[in-house]
Formats: sequence, structure tokens, C-alpha cells
Amino acid sequence: MQHQLTIVGLGPGPAGYLSLETVALLQQAKQVILRTAVHPTVAALRAQGITFTACDNFYETGSSFEEVYTRIVNFVLEACQKADVVYAVPGSPLVAEKTVVLLRDKAAEAGVNLTIKPAMSFLDPAYVALGIDPLTGLRIIDAVDLDALADGGKYPLMVTQVYD
Repeated sequence: MQHQLTIVGLGPGPAGYLSLETVALLQQAKQVILRTAVHPTVAALRAQGITFTACDNFYETGSSFEEVYTRIVNFVLEACQKADVVYAVPGSPLVAEKTVVLLRDKAAEAGVNLTIKPAMSFLDPAYVALGIDPLTGLRIIDAVDLDALADGGKYPLMVTQVYD
């Protein structure tokens, strides 16, 4: 029997950014796994009685982000071998989420049905705060991708995934 992995985003901040569909999925799930419990929405999940397992221990014991993400992906896929899982990440599953990229690649070969639900990313509130329309020109890069800086200065630049 193939199990279902549904990936949802917790939005960029407080629980008010969650979609109604995401709230329902989290409430109805037999197993919820959070990439991290270090997120403003988590208090609201606890208040609603949503139980979950967080992957923060992988960050504490991993020697690199690559190792951490691989361990999280393996953990999620192992859980999916036993039951349907809702995996929740900060922001949007499709913006700067390496574990989601890896899960997309590995779910089929693991015999897991995968569905990704849309969610608000950190970009939407940033556009509002900065008063910009990204269609008028904006370059968004990952802080570790120094090659992406090659065209720096042509457009406004937003650097994501800055850790220190």
C-alpha cells in the first residue's frame, strides 16, 4: 500500500497566514512532522491540540545543512512507509525549501504519493514592507550562491537564507 505525503507551508509568521486548507490538513492528520518547531505558528498548533514531531534534533547533531536535510528527508520517508504524513515547513514549500526539493526527487522511488499544497512565503510580506512589485525587477538569491551575484546591481537584490 502506498502512503500519502502531503507537504504544507506554515506561512511567514503568525498563524493568521495559514490557509484554511492547511489548518484542516494539520487537524485531520494522523502524523504531522515539522521541519522545525522554531516558528511563530507552532504555538497556535499546540493550542489547537495538533500533535507533531519536529526535526530540530537533526540541526543540533548534523555537521552540515546537506547532512541535516538528507536526514530529515529520510526520516519523513521512513514515516511514510507506515502511515500517511503531513510534513510542514516554514513559509511556502516551494520557496527556498531544500527538503521539499529532495522529497520531490525521492518520494516516487520510495513508493510514496506526494502532494504539495500552496502557502504564503516570506516574499509576500517583504513585497508589502518594501513597497515593491517584483515584476518590475527583483533578483532573489540564496546567500550561499555567490555565482548569482554576477549580475548584481542590475535589479534590486533580495538575499535569502542568511544564517549569520
